[in-house]
Amino acid sequence: MPALSAGSGSDTGLYELLAALPAQLQPHVDSQEDLTFLWDTFGEKSLHSLVKIYEKLHYYERQNPVPILHGAAALADDLAEDLQNKPLNSEIRELLKLLSKPNVKALLSVHDTVAQKKYDPVLPPMPDDIDDEEDSVKIIRLVKNREPLGATIKKDEQTGAIVVARIMRGGAADRSGLIHVGDELREVNGIPVEDKKPEEIIQILSKV
Repeated sequence: MPALSAGSGSDTGLYELLAALPAQLQPHVDSQEDLTFLWDTFGEKSLHSLVKIYEKLHYYERQNPVPILHGAAALADDLAEDLQNKPLNSEIRELLKLLSKPNVKALLSVHDTVAQKKYDPVLPPMPDDIDDEEDSVKIIRLVKNREPLGATIKKDEQTGAIVVARIMRGGAADRSGLIHVGDELREVNGIPVEDKKPEEIIQILSKV
C-alpha cells in the first residue's frame, strides 16, 4: 500500500490526515461494505472533534503558556456567592444568570482541566480477587452523553457470567472500540455484577 499523504504542506495535522484517509484508501478496498465502514468511521463528527481537541492540546503543550489561574470554576462559584449577598440590580442579576448556565460552568471546568494539565482519565484500581490465570482484564472508562450505551447483555446459561451479547453500530460502545461481543462484565462503577440479573445491570449502566 502506498504511503498516505493528506496534503503537500509539511505541517499537515492528524485531523487533515484522517479526513483524507477514506478517499486515499478507496482504490485499495475491495468491498462496498468495507468502504462504507471506512467512511462511517473516519467521517464521524465526534471523532473529528476529538482529534481537533487533541491537536489544540498538543499545540498548547508545545507553547507551554502559564495560566493566570488554575481554578476559574471555583472563583466563579465564590463570585456568585458574594453577589448573592449584595443588592440585586439588573447587572448583578444578569451576571448571576450567566454564571449559572451549564455551558459556562462546563467551559470553566474545561479551562481548569487544561490549566492543570489533568487530561488522563482516572481509572479505578484493579479488583483484588482477579484470577491470575484469566486471559485478560480490562478496566475501561466510557464518556457519553445521555445517549444509551448501545449494547445488550445476557447471562451465560452455562457459566452464569454476564456477557456482552450485541453491540449496536454507531452507539457509544461501538464508537469507543473498547467493548466487544463476548466480553464478560465483572463490575460497573465499582459495583460487582456477578450476582445481578441483566435487568438490574442495565439500570446501573443507564446511570453511567
